[in-house]
Amino acid sequence: MSNTRADVLAAARAILAEHSLADLTMRRLATDLGVRPNALYWHFPNKQTMLAALADDILGALVPPTDGPVPQRIRQVAADMRAALLQVPDSAEIVSSAWASGLSDRAAVDLIARIARDGDLDDTAAAGVATAVCQLTIGLTIEEQTRTQMERLGVTGPSGRDFAGEFAGGLDVIVAGVTAAVHALAD
Repeated sequence: MSNTRADVLAAARAILAEHSLADLTMRRLATDLGVRPNALYWHFPNKQTMLAALADDILGALVPPTDGPVPQRIRQVAADMRAALLQVPDSAEIVSSAWASGLSDRAAVDLIARIARDGDLDDTAAAGVATAVCQLTIGLTIEEQTRTQMERLGVTGPSGRDFAGEFAGGLDVIVAGVTAAVHALAD
């Protein structure tokens, strides 16, 4: 029985959960799936496209909030995005790389920008909001996931950082700016 794209992505997630991104090679993935490495290229032409598909898969569960004021909806997407990233070790680094490569669809960015435009922000301001929210979420999650991995490996002790608090504080600043911009447009 042959493996599907979903099987390959599930196996990649399992490797990340047990090991790390450094251990996620096409050879290891193929071994875990019980196939030869070239069988993976039926689904993905190279590792970068597989990682981009994994990034899309990780963030694919984001559900666009339809109720509530624009700032609340932006806050919800950011929180959901962070939660999705924290479920899969090293996923924030994968998403960042996939977005930078242009191989991923960046649906989360588009979603946040669309919500910001719902508040009558122009395209430039909406893109700025999406960038700020996504960079806060991904950047801080990369730090948190890296720190967790270092602690797990015994490289360093606990940092004492409150990543959830840092995220909430940064998001508060962004949302306050969105709220001010939306109110200014309404006046």
